[in-house]
Amino acid sequence: MRAELATTMDVPSWSEIVREVEPLFGSMPDFEAMLIRKIDQGAALCIRSHSEGDAACVLGGLLLGGSPPQGWIRWLAVRSRARGTGIGQCLVEAAIERLNGFDRISVDTFRAENIGGRAARRLYERVGFVAGPLVEVGGVPRQRYVLTLV
Repeated sequence: MRAELATTMDVPSWSEIVREVEPLFGSMPDFEAMLIRKIDQGAALCIRSHSEGDAACVLGGLLLGGSPPQGWIRWLAVRSRARGTGIGQCLVEAAIERLNGFDRISVDTFRAENIGGRAARRLYERVGFVAGPLVEVGGVPRQRYVLTLV
């Protein structure tokens, strides 16, 4: 399994993932436009299935942001049928590699009381992120996690 740069051919498959996670993440009406911008910037990573005879299907995706010294994971989701297979960790590790040279990487994720976000919190902790401040993003309560690289 390997994270790759997303292309515009992947957009319909990402849209399926967005529909799956909207109950947990909330409405994302401008996601497709943001995704296309991130693809153009080389800041959209994904893992695709490559089943013989099938068109490639995005199993998980991650969007990067920020500028030195502060990198960001702006969005991460894995298709429900592919969760628990290491896709999320592979994407986060690929993000860390791509942001090599930054001082730190941050991500705003679910707070502890959000049961649906426990897997995401465990993932970030497993790869070395540390819980930082509680923040509000667009009026939504979030937990910031930070990975110090230097």
